[in-house]
Amino acid sequence: MVRAPHPAFSGWRICAAGVLTQAVAIGFTISGVSVFAESLTKEFGATATEFNAGIALFSLMMNFSMPFIGAQLARGRIRTVMIVGALVLALSLVAMSQARALWQLGLGFGVGSAVGMAMLGPMSSSTAMANWFDRLRGRALGITNMGGPAGPIVIVPLAAYAIGQIGWRGTLLGFAVLTLAVGIPCVWFGIIDRPSDVGQFPDGELPAAHPAAGSDAPALSPAWSASMLGRSREFWFAALAVGPFAATGIVMATNAIQYMMTETGSTSEAAALVAIPQAIGSVLGPAVFGSLADRIHPRLLFVGLISMLCAALVGLVFHPSYAVALALFSVIGLVGGSMMPVYGALVARLFGTLAFGQVLGLGALVGLPAIGLIPVVFGAAFDATGSYALGLLIMVGALATAALLFALLPSGPARRPA
Repeated sequence: MVRAPHPAFSGWRICAAGVLTQAVAIGFTISGVSVFAESLTKEFGATATEFNAGIALFSLMMNFSMPFIGAQLARGRIRTVMIVGALVLALSLVAMSQARALWQLGLGFGVGSAVGMAMLGPMSSSTAMANWFDRLRGRALGITNMGGPAGPIVIVPLAAYAIGQIGWRGTLLGFAVLTLAVGIPCVWFGIIDRPSDVGQFPDGELPAAHPAAGSDAPALSPAWSASMLGRSREFWFAALAVGPFAATGIVMATNAIQYMMTETGSTSEAAALVAIPQAIGSVLGPAVFGSLADRIHPRLLFVGLISMLCAALVGLVFHPSYAVALALFSVIGLVGGSMMPVYGALVARLFGTLAFGQVLGLGALVGLPAIGLIPVVFGAAFDATGSYALGLLIMVGALATAALLFALLPSGPARRPA
């Protein structure tokens, strides 16, 4: 590869914009929802099952919308998708602030904000990173996906303070304003769909005389059709495996505070501190494992990540002390934050960048059963037993199956069906 001296490479600026948009999209939705749980229980009498049903609806709608979003991303409309997503998310937050019944709140969160988050969040910015980087793709995906978990470090304490001062409704309105004030300028001035749009090349380097020889080959492979993906064993293994992994991360992110209060006897103020080590772990995870994905096959990284996650979940079953629970949640954050960069690197390696958005979108449909069922089962298990132990063990079983599917994936590109 020969480095291009001019124009200045825009990839890292786009990466920075992705960090900020992910912080907004995730921090104001799925990562920030746990801080509202106590207020919603007091005002609407929400049970653990109802709370987790809202999480499941959010996850289902997010995944269900991804194939349609992925189709738009594949057509080179990343910037447009993200701007529309910011508008949808802001309007949904405003609608939620006016809810007078639990079902209205669930509809705004589980449908409107889910679609807005899917458009503005990791899928769009990760697709941009897959376009802008090849040799450094894992690192770029890792850095970009630090934004989502980094957001709660600021947003959760700020939201907790704001709820105490202006109530949960006013806090949601503040979220809406910040979504527009931060999200739209970041996208408008920071996102460019592809390097070719501005006369640049992936990694800021000009292709060598024979680009087919070397690390560019998988990225330049022809696009996969939906029919071909449906007949690909590798696609089904990857999509089925990532579902339980993603669902577990969502469940643990949204139930961490309630777990700390119930299982360690913490006050609500002390329990809320769990968001800090969990978020710090989630920030470090993408940076560490995203870079490793450039050196170690992502399928092997997933097996290791799932092993770490299962060990942490089993540790939580045995009623650990407050300090030990915080440490275990930091591990859960480390693993959960690593999912998107490692999965993105896996998809690019197996199917090439031209199919990136489509694989993420169709794979999200395959993961719908796990995404929809696991949060509800987890909440129902708690309501039935008064403990989180059974729900944690159910997730460990689902993750063990996912690890097996990841281990069965090939080390090279996926075979194209005849």
